Amino acid sequence: MKFLALSLLATSAAAVDLHLEFAGGCSTSGGGYICYNWNPNSCCSVNAGTFFNSGSFRAIPPQWNIQARGHAPPRCGTIRQQEDSRGRDYVCLGNGPFGGLGYGFNNRKMIRGATVEEEEEETETECVQPNVMYLADGTQYNYTAIVEAKLDTVELNEIAKAGASAADIPESFEAFKIVQ
Repeated sequence: MKFLALSLLATSAAAVDLHLEFAGGCSTSGGGYICYNWNPNSCCSVNAGTFFNSGSFRAIPPQWNIQARGHAPPRCGTIRQQEDSRGRDYVCLGNGPFGGLGYGFNNRKMIRGATVEEEEEETETECVQPNVMYLADGTQYNYTAIVEAKLDTVELNEIAKAGASAADIPESFEAFKIVQ
C-alpha cells in the first residue's frame, strides 16, 4: 500500500508548468498566466483573444524529452514554434505571438540499431484555461475561480496585459488574490 501511495505521489508531481508571458524573452516581469502541473497533449490558452510574446515550460523532469509547442493565435491554433527539451528542466519559446502553449512526448523507436523519430499519435485536442494569472508586480490571482464565478475576464486580461499592479485591479477580483 505504501508503494502505491508513493508511486501515485511521484506520478502527480511529474507534470510540466507552462507560463504564458506578455513580455518577450520568457520574462515574468510583464505579467501573464501559469498552467500548473499541465498534462501532455492539451493546450493552455486564455481564450480571450489575448496574445503572448513568449512562453516557457518549467519543472520538466530531467528524464523526459518533451516537445514544447507554442501555438499561433487565436487560442490554440497551428504550431508556431516548437523545441525539444533534451533533458533540460526549462524551455523558452520566444518567437511569439502565441495564443497558447502545449507539449507532448517525442516518441522514438529503434530500427536496425538507429533511433528514429516516430510521429506522435496523439494530438492536442483540448484547449483549457490556465490556473493562475499574475501581474507585473508578481501578484497572483486564482484564474480558475474567476472563470467559474463568471466574472469579466476580457477586462481583466486587458488590465494585466497593460503591465498592471494589484492596485489597478478592480475590487471585485480581490477575493481571488492568492496570498503568498
